[in-house]
Amino acid sequence: MTPLPAHAAATTRPIIWAILAVAVGTQTAGSIVAQGVYILVPFWRDAFGTSLASASLAVTAMNAAQIATMVALGRAIDRHGERLVVALAMLGMAASTAAAALFADGLAGLLIAMAALGGTYAAVQPGGTRAILRWFPPEHRSLATGFRQGAVPFGTMAAAALLPYLAAVHGWRTALWAATIISLLGAALFGLLYREPDQAAGSAEQPLALRPLLRAVGANPSFWPVLRLGIAMSAFQFTVTAHLIGYLAEGLGYGLVWAAGLFAGLQAVGIPARVLLAFACDRLFPGRRVDCFAVIALFAAGTAALLALLPAGAPLPMVAAALAVLGLFGIGWFPLYLLLIAESAPRSSIASTVAFATTLCMVAMAAGPFLFGLITDHAGYGAAWTALILPVCVLAAALLRRRAPAQPG
Repeated sequence: MTPLPAHAAATTRPIIWAILAVAVGTQTAGSIVAQGVYILVPFWRDAFGTSLASASLAVTAMNAAQIATMVALGRAIDRHGERLVVALAMLGMAASTAAAALFADGLAGLLIAMAALGGTYAAVQPGGTRAILRWFPPEHRSLATGFRQGAVPFGTMAAAALLPYLAAVHGWRTALWAATIISLLGAALFGLLYREPDQAAGSAEQPLALRPLLRAVGANPSFWPVLRLGIAMSAFQFTVTAHLIGYLAEGLGYGLVWAAGLFAGLQAVGIPARVLLAFACDRLFPGRRVDCFAVIALFAAGTAALLALLPAGAPLPMVAAALAVLGLFGIGWFPLYLLLIAESAPRSSIASTVAFATTLCMVAMAAGPFLFGLITDHAGYGAAWTALILPVCVLAAALLRRRAPAQPG
């Protein structure tokens, strides 16, 4: 565990909420830019005269670069501090989108720029998480982590509102210039306003190499079970994101317009859920974050199972209620999981630990939607939903059976 030293909590308490505002603003800026890549894919398809699958390689390039650089950037953050690395990374994001706006005359140039974007965006998650753990005492970490992670879906909504309008009215290059400005603002916000706590103590500690790090975190008996469930939940959430509109339209017969509206409602529920679930867990069940995470995962899986069992033409209020519950648990789970992973880390290697766990989750995020689609094509929605839900149930039940040590807060 990595509790904040008592003297640090006493001296920094008046400004921790200002630090949180900086972290939330930076995460929002990063999310607008990175999630904008998903949103701009149709515009690139039309601009370059290519297929939707080929244009979607921009997303693949960005995510692959994140997976490749995440651990290295986590170690850099542990070694040099989050302020320097995150600010430079957001400058790198700005340079990537500006390069795409200036020089991408074909799909190849765009893919190179998007890979550079993903490779730099990879610093934002571990850097922000390390900032929360270093500044906040245990009793405030859940709330702080929830607010910061709520910035991810909020940034996605902002990107969906801003970037398609700019691309449709002024062209996709203008949308990328807007992303460049947002990245620069995020870099300035974090670089100029964020301050490192315990600077002298932090600089004396060197981050652990990967194998010693895994041995250290493995000493916590709940780390690997929590990580395995987090990987399954990552595949679960992003598979639902990728396939829910199609399932509602085709499987339940609601059509694309209603399906898209219901999906938007699910995402809207997920924004406050990321703040409220972790906070409620600490207030109602102090010291039982591991159990809360497992129960939340079971609620998410159970709701998805109920949704999968609904017949075509099921009443709209019933479907909407199920989706609201799914948004609450299926999106709101992540801050609690992230906090459990970060608090398992040695103090010298918080960002490295978060980066390692996030890398594995991103692999699951990439594989889950493809496998769900593959199973659906060959065996139908029932088999696909079963393959998605069953691992979550098994891993959550195994986590509940473990007698994990109490967590701070």
